[in-house]
Amino acid sequence: MRETQPPLTPGRCLTGSAISGALGLAVFALTRGIAQTLTAHPIHSQNPLVLRLAGVVRTALLGGGTLAVVVLAVFTLGLLALAVQVAWSPPDA
Repeated sequence: MRETQPPLTPGRCLTGSAISGALGLAVFALTRGIAQTLTAHPIHSQNPLVLRLAGVVRTALLGGGTLAVVVLAVFTLGLLALAVQVAWSPPDA
């Protein structure tokens, strides 16, 4: 059985874009807060393994957050472009 999908409208595209943009801003604020916290609290250890692991964890946290922000920004821009395209396209007969 095939389920029918609701029609694609500019309003739905803009709603999705707003949700994606809001999530992107939230993840950006979280990533910035993590970066500031990690900068304010350096690692105090003489063990080279601890220093390397701490560097890897810090890099993974900031890299993952940055990747999420970029992906959500691309989603937001893509949905905005789709809304413009749907608004300017002629209606199907």
